[in-house]
Amino acid sequence: MMLAHIFPPVSKKIIEHERVVQTRHVNRILGREFERNPVVGMYSLEEGLTTHVLTAIRVDAEALVFKPEKISLRELAQIVLSQKVMVLCTENAKYQFTAKNMKIDKAGNVICNIPNDLYLIQRREGFRVTPPADESFKLIIGLGAQQELLTNVVNVSCNGLQLDMRAGVTEVALGGYWHTCYFERLSSESGKFNLEIRNIYQGGDVARLKVGCQLYEPSKKTQREFENIVESITQARLTTNLKKWYTSLEWWNE
Repeated sequence: MMLAHIFPPVSKKIIEHERVVQTRHVNRILGREFERNPVVGMYSLEEGLTTHVLTAIRVDAEALVFKPEKISLRELAQIVLSQKVMVLCTENAKYQFTAKNMKIDKAGNVICNIPNDLYLIQRREGFRVTPPADESFKLIIGLGAQQELLTNVVNVSCNGLQLDMRAGVTEVALGGYWHTCYFERLSSESGKFNLEIRNIYQGGDVARLKVGCQLYEPSKKTQREFENIVESITQARLTTNLKKWYTSLEWWNE
């Protein structure tokens, strides 16, 4: 089960500069994420991307502490002799950093310096983020004949989104398509795009539906706008600036 949450590192050569977390935020971000004890992939790049699994335990004053999973002390003693790349995935983001000055403490845990090179990496496939509470942020579905349907955005990824909508207001069928959809916040609007309905869920409230959609033949502009939304939400959560999360949207013009 743990390996399902491990992802390989990304080459630093292709990491965009804006994905580097500012040094002043590193302790706070890692401290918050370590409280959830996420699984961490530890990679030995010089050994053909060899993977070991750790559990994040805590952030001390000057060190990160990990519990090794199914690694013998003899093997661990060899592992900590060289720097490793750590990949930490949470429900909100994927982080990557280089573990330096690695040691084994008396409890058999792995410790390393708090990194200066913390990167926020987007998972392009299936990576979902939940927008901050914002009643003004909507997804509009074009129904034809100049009719439109207002829906709430539950979460969004670079390739699609999940919507919350009133049941019975329009036909919702697996494999169906919605055309001329767009995001709206107050009077600002994104470009238009098409969605394919991939799943439908009705919870305890029979008056509402949760509908999972995937982008259908998106243009480069649409793909960029979805990535921009994911990035804006993620950065707002990292910097705890949720009330102004929308100000970095490319189509926000107010």
